[in-house]
Amino acid sequence: MDIRTLFLAQTGALTAIAIMLWVARSAADEGNGLKTWMWAVACQALAYLLLANLKWWPMPLSTLMGNALGALSVALFFVAIRQFLGMPIASHRLALMVCLVSSAAAASAMLAQFEPANSPAIMPTLLPTIVNGFIYGPLQLLNAFALWRRPKPELLKVQRIVALLYLGMGLLLPVRAAFILLAELQPEQFKLSADWSEAVYLFGFIYIIATNLGFLQMCKMRAEAEVRLQAMTDGLTELPNRRALDEAMAGALGTAQRQNQPFALLMIDLDFFKSINDRFGHQTGDRVLASFARQLRAGLRAQDQAFRYGGEEFSALLPDTEAAGAMVLAERLRNQVASAGDTGKPAISASFGVAIWQPGDSADAIFQRADRALYQAKAGGRDRVALA
Repeated sequence: MDIRTLFLAQTGALTAIAIMLWVARSAADEGNGLKTWMWAVACQALAYLLLANLKWWPMPLSTLMGNALGALSVALFFVAIRQFLGMPIASHRLALMVCLVSSAAAASAMLAQFEPANSPAIMPTLLPTIVNGFIYGPLQLLNAFALWRRPKPELLKVQRIVALLYLGMGLLLPVRAAFILLAELQPEQFKLSADWSEAVYLFGFIYIIATNLGFLQMCKMRAEAEVRLQAMTDGLTELPNRRALDEAMAGALGTAQRQNQPFALLMIDLDFFKSINDRFGHQTGDRVLASFARQLRAGLRAQDQAFRYGGEEFSALLPDTEAAGAMVLAERLRNQVASAGDTGKPAISASFGVAIWQPGDSADAIFQRADRALYQAKAGGRDRVALA
């Protein structure tokens, strides 16, 4: 396969990808870099079409415009990756990179037009390839480094694969540029075959398809994770909801059964919450719930989890916790969330029920004991802790 055919194949593939991204775009893609990626793909498709040298336009002009669009596409890919990762973008550096590569393309186009074909110097048409290799290579390595660092668990495999592809291209580009430079300066010692060049372009074709698919997959997987997080989060308090509690309880039971390691469940109820709604209104009641949730989360240890069970009821899972430790923590939380009433502000207190995992327990058994303990605390006068 000749280089022109490869360039045309890349143009077709990239154009199809750009069109699909344009059709499928949505407001949800504003912050994940997908729109920037779409424009990068479009610029790259046009760049390959211009560089394929189809004789539709003057050679110097096509080289100049093709390399300028190529520089712009690399800059946009660079920006899209950082948008996806939430990283800062140094726009002035990107502008400088685009100007450098565009200037090199302009210089090569002029040299190709005026230099004789048998000039002993470096072939002007190879100058953009050499300059691009030394400029684009470090940028691809920066992309690889950014993608490799601290990916979220749900994106780990795909993000690491895309990072490795960028690493491969980041190493290949400057190595290829160095070999071309040496072959031009010392042709008697370094000779590059056409097969080697075509292999590099073939890798480039695979790299383009794989990185595009990889980035789309990362966006899809992150969107799914965000939807799942929203489904597992209470909108008012921003605590995990009952569904999340059920999953966390299943995990805690599995750990306890495998390691014979106890854990505690707290059931927490805001005292006289209905009267707060009746006296101060539901908006005040919502603010009380949100404030209580923040205090509850702040009072727990790093390994503990707080949940909104429903209404004015909350729960907390305390891993690796015996009865004595759970009671101490519950008492501290009770004191921390309590506040005396003031003018225009309701008094806040909460009752706590504590249950400790026992061998053979099911989730229902632990919840039932924690509920009984909570009712004991409320029957005993509220604003207190009871252990079942």
